[in-house]
Amino acid sequence: MNKLLMILSIITVLSCTDMSTEKTDVEQNANNSDVVSSDSLRALAVEKRQDSSSWDTDMFKADLSFTNNKSTGPFTFGVFPVPRYDIVGKGTFAGLGNFGYNGSGTYFKTINDKTILYNSFFVKKNRLNENRLQKRNDEIFFQILVLTDTIDSVNFSHVGSEIISRNHPDYVGQGFYKTKNNKIDYVAFTTLEHESYAIVNTRLFNLSFGKTILIAPQKDGSLRPMQIESPQLSSEEINQFTDKLLKEERVMKFFTKPDNI
Repeated sequence: MNKLLMILSIITVLSCTDMSTEKTDVEQNANNSDVVSSDSLRALAVEKRQDSSSWDTDMFKADLSFTNNKSTGPFTFGVFPVPRYDIVGKGTFAGLGNFGYNGSGTYFKTINDKTILYNSFFVKKNRLNENRLQKRNDEIFFQILVLTDTIDSVNFSHVGSEIISRNHPDYVGQGFYKTKNNKIDYVAFTTLEHESYAIVNTRLFNLSFGKTILIAPQKDGSLRPMQIESPQLSSEEINQFTDKLLKEERVMKFFTKPDNI
């Protein structure tokens, strides 16, 4: 009887030990050379957002002190405390960026007498996406091209954009374009699970069916969209892809229809 009690006691101790270290194991695995599953990282990220001891206080203070009077998109930048990025795993964040917007809105293309503004968001190569990117240094997850009839070359009030890492390992980009009589707002995000979506003036786009969105504002105030499938592209490849795209007959017809602005 005493031997049975002793064996049961040992099993109980081992079970308690396993339960108490399970959470720590996930955090340790996240910092090892092999990235753990998306489900484990997702659970860890959600947990640490609620844990004040995990928050990046320096980044939080910097965000509080940041002021930007110029609009960058439909959403106001919200200052939330966020976990230190390396808690999700060392090397899981290497940076973000956009191509097609430089703060002055001087990037544009033309089709005949039509002016096309454009922008794209990308995530740089990190431990979470390096197998998919292979030799590329980053990956475009969203591109937008908008027909316009005006450019403010003085104050650049016709355009704004930003991409935000504070939801790591998910990322959000936003922006807007103003025409003479309309405004095109857009938001795009990509997730840890490599799922990407965009919203343009309340129209939802599943970017797995094409990460490039064309928008042609109409003279009556409405909008016409076209979603285009594109290959995996980096920020070094997107400009050449855009030039080639704008020479396609279907795209030229789309942007030069009589009812367009």
